[in-house]
Amino acid sequence: MRDLRAFEWMGLVEQHLSECAVFATEFDFSEMDQAALRTALRLPEGHDLERLLGRGAWKRLQLVARQNPYLPLATLRWQHPMAISTALSAGNLATESPHSLDEALWHAANRLGLETTGVETFADQLQTLRSIDLQTHARQLSGLLKRQSGHQRHVGRMMEQYRRGDIHALYKSAKRETHGLRYALIYRRNALMSLRFVEIARERPLFCAVGAAHLAGAKGMLRLLKHAGFRIMPLV
Repeated sequence: MRDLRAFEWMGLVEQHLSECAVFATEFDFSEMDQAALRTALRLPEGHDLERLLGRGAWKRLQLVARQNPYLPLATLRWQHPMAISTALSAGNLATESPHSLDEALWHAANRLGLETTGVETFADQLQTLRSIDLQTHARQLSGLLKRQSGHQRHVGRMMEQYRRGDIHALYKSAKRETHGLRYALIYRRNALMSLRFVEIARERPLFCAVGAAHLAGAKGMLRLLKHAGFRIMPLV
C-alpha cells in the first residue's frame, strides 16, 4: 500500500525499530530478482487471458483497465491474473507515498543500520504464486470483476480496519476475499513465516513486518508464536 492512511503508525514503528537488531519483511527486498518477477507476472507461453477469462469477463477487464493506471492495456492479454487482481485493489487506494509501506519500513531499517532479512524468501513467494493453477486464478479474477464496485467499498473498509488496528476484522475480510486460496496464500505461509520468526527472534531482537491478514485467527502467526512460547503484547 502507498496510501498515506497506512503510514499513521510510522512514528511508533520507528521507535521500536531502533530497539532491534534485525528487521524482517515477508521477503528481503535486496533479494528481489526483477527479471524473475516479470516472468512470474506474465502468463506462460501459449496462454491468453481472454481465453482464460471468457469473453464477458475479458470485456469487463478492458473497460476497467482504461481507468486504472496500474493496468497497461498494451500487455493486458498476457498478464497473470494475480497481478491484475493486485492492480485492481491498488487502484482503489491512493498512491501518495513513493514507496509501499513495507518498502518504506525496509528503507527505515537500513538507515538505522539493522540487518535485514525475510521470514520468507523471494523464491518462496514465487513458488506460492506457481502453486495455484491458472484456472483458479482466473476464477478469482472473474469474480472480482463482477463485483468491482463492491470490491472498492471492501478495500475501503479494510483500510479503515487497518487504521484502527483491528486485526481480527482484517483477517475475516481477507478470508472472504481469498476463498479457495486461503491455504496457499495465508495458512501455509503463516506456518512457514512463524518458523522463521522463531528462529531469528530466539537469537536477537527482531522487528518483523508482515501483511496484517497473517496475524489473527486460529492459524494466524500470533497464535502460532504463542504456541512456540512467546508472550504477545499489543503496543497500543
